[in-house]
Amino acid sequence: MDVSRNKSFPDVVKKAVADCLGPRLRSGQSIGVAYSGGLDSTVLLRATASLAYEWSFPLIAIHVHHGLSQNADQWALHCQQICTELGVRAQISRVDVSRMGSGIEDAARRARYQVLSESAADWMLLAHHGNDQAETVLHNLLRGTGVRGAAAMPAERGKFLRPLLELSREALHDYACHFDLGWVEDESNQDSDYTRNYLRHQVMPIIQSRFPQAVMQLVGAARRFREAQCLLDELALVDIEGHVPAFPLPISLFVRLSTPRAKNLLRALLTWQDLQAPDERRLNEFVRQLKTAGADRHPRADFQSFCLFCGKGRIYLEPRGLQK
Repeated sequence: MDVSRNKSFPDVVKKAVADCLGPRLRSGQSIGVAYSGGLDSTVLLRATASLAYEWSFPLIAIHVHHGLSQNADQWALHCQQICTELGVRAQISRVDVSRMGSGIEDAARRARYQVLSESAADWMLLAHHGNDQAETVLHNLLRGTGVRGAAAMPAERGKFLRPLLELSREALHDYACHFDLGWVEDESNQDSDYTRNYLRHQVMPIIQSRFPQAVMQLVGAARRFREAQCLLDELALVDIEGHVPAFPLPISLFVRLSTPRAKNLLRALLTWQDLQAPDERRLNEFVRQLKTAGADRHPRADFQSFCLFCGKGRIYLEPRGLQK
């Protein structure tokens, strides 16, 4: 497949990838693309392969074989063939999702990100686009999220980059059709028992029938929520008063803050530890105890995977089952 042809096409996808990589890519660095074989990642891979041809950087496509579909072997073969046509190195990584110990969706996601995280590529591109972002905003809001959740997926986190977040699914489909790309269809994407599929196939079309620009409006809202979250994180760094942003920390830091700022500091600290903040009710109660407990009281809160507890004037965090 000639990745340099059809230059007259207004290639918004390639431009988005170039705008993303341009300020970050350094000489000698390599790029990875998370490649499922579906429409979105096929478009991303082709656009990135075109840039690799022009900019001369090493490129690898990583396909995670979950083994959850009877078509999984065929998808892996398809991905290998497309990579051969594009002149891109392919890595097919098999994972055992059944051993992950959680729901299928979450287990598959964690297995996938583990493989991608362990890749030697300096930057890893993910194919999430504007419609994915809009669905994530809506999903998180309906779950009762705060500002961080409403910010949805970040364009950059560590070595992971999402260059297509400002583009619609329609733009990617137009690209695929223009370049006559082939892709696979995961049958599970039609199963509305999965919440995201329900939002995509049942809810979003109704919203868009009344608000045609809903997708891009939600993408813009996510961007503004992320800006607000950055300000809240900066406030948390101010409130930590020079301490290392990790537990244990003096209880006095939280006591002297207003309740909203104390909650914001706790949320930030947990996020920086890659932990999900507890729901609002439980967070409110723990902060209330922190601010009102006498010297002889030791507030404690047990959550799904960790525990917050107080002792000797400090707040500690430990995984569940290890605290004394």
